[in-house]
Amino acid sequence: MLEARDLVFSYDGTQLILDKVTMKLQPGEIVLLTGPTGSGKSTLAKCLSGFIPRMIEGDFSGSIYIQKKDVSDLPISEYAEKVALVQQDPDGQICTLNVSDEVAFGPENYCKDTNEIEQVVESSLSSVSSWHLRNRSTHKLSGGEKQRIIIAAMLASEPDFLILDEPSSSLDPKGTLQLRDVLSAMKEKNLGILCIEHQLSSFLPIADRILQISEGKVIQIPKNKTLSADIPQKSSGMVGVENSEEVIRLENTTFSYGKQKAVNQVSLVLNRGDFVALMGDNGSGKTTLLSMIAGLLEPNIGEVFLNRTSIATLGRREIAKRIGVVFQNPNHQIFERTVWKEQILGLEVLEYNLEENEDNAKKVLDEMELSSYSERNPFSLSHGQKRRLNVSSVTLHEPEVYLFDEPFIGQDADGRRIIAQKMSHRVETGGICMVVTHNPTFAREFCNRILFMENGSILLDGSPQAVQARLQEIGKPEYAFQGGQSE
Repeated sequence: MLEARDLVFSYDGTQLILDKVTMKLQPGEIVLLTGPTGSGKSTLAKCLSGFIPRMIEGDFSGSIYIQKKDVSDLPISEYAEKVALVQQDPDGQICTLNVSDEVAFGPENYCKDTNEIEQVVESSLSSVSSWHLRNRSTHKLSGGEKQRIIIAAMLASEPDFLILDEPSSSLDPKGTLQLRDVLSAMKEKNLGILCIEHQLSSFLPIADRILQISEGKVIQIPKNKTLSADIPQKSSGMVGVENSEEVIRLENTTFSYGKQKAVNQVSLVLNRGDFVALMGDNGSGKTTLLSMIAGLLEPNIGEVFLNRTSIATLGRREIAKRIGVVFQNPNHQIFERTVWKEQILGLEVLEYNLEENEDNAKKVLDEMELSSYSERNPFSLSHGQKRRLNVSSVTLHEPEVYLFDEPFIGQDADGRRIIAQKMSHRVETGGICMVVTHNPTFAREFCNRILFMENGSILLDGSPQAVQARLQEIGKPEYAFQGGQSE
């Protein structure tokens, strides 16, 4: 049994993140942990996995027990053999340059036999449908692929307890269902599993208990309790506005990472008022396509146009004034030492008048529910709060095009509502929004168009109703509308 008794933790010595938290995780049990963004879920995971207080500083008290033994003085190397953590940010957990090496890293450190390591690498990668990635470079994987690899790596270490911090956040719907099956199988092998999730619906069928954390306290809630909807519903239906005014055009664009084509001969037009859901399996080319539209990647073949001007002829500042990009990983988009400085960084770089825009900057930060953190280091925020800060800073000057790569990762229901409203407002006022998402309900409720990618090409392009119906017909029901529920 993994047990926490009276855990108290504060990063700065003033604000309590955990307040006398006591909980147990039994072998062969799956427990879901949910709660608002910034409520302490990841902090609790780091305490249970030994990172706090061994590697992360702060004011800590309380005890952790494994099999009824106090492990307060257990070295992190021994602790890691018993409890494994799949962190929220896979980039921060990858240690090697090759996928197979990454999965083998844990068993190698435990000095396991070479043949045994080869077998466990194959079985772990196969369990998350990633054996085909075994020879790939880790830094060339998509966000969802990286997440699968880290899950495989932790499984390969064969711990007694596994903690997963929002493991489905970057997975495509099929990958989420596969993960559910993997966790169910591990449960049968007596592995104790704590799964931190905002989107509970996919994992409810295999969960034994649900815990909720709020204001530093953990309580158990009934499995049948109605939880906040995954995506706010729009009573008026989709937001996209029909308009024939072209803003973005791609002509026969192709982009390759070495010999691998990430985007293959894609042509498309985005008109003013388009609200586009960019969907597809992990590794299908969504992020690469978004990066080409933003001018961050130059196609090997073909051309991208912004307002009928080749984007290759525009300066970086001019592009940034007209296109706002939110990356998949919020840590890749934070540069300043305080939240407030991060909020106004774009205005400074793009040479807007700070005095004229200060009141609006404060207003938008408040709308994002971040104004109370103005003087905090942005890297001390939760994953979801960082994401909202990215959105706030990037959209402050209201560029005409929003390109958001999985913006709902790490967001509770309130955070998803805030970001969805921000995107809707841009479209309703004559802009364009393209959002990478795996959420069929969001696509149906908010967007007027779905682009579905497969193997670097656009497989389907049309209204949400038409595309989701076709996806159902061709054997991809996981992307179809779930009737108000989303996976």
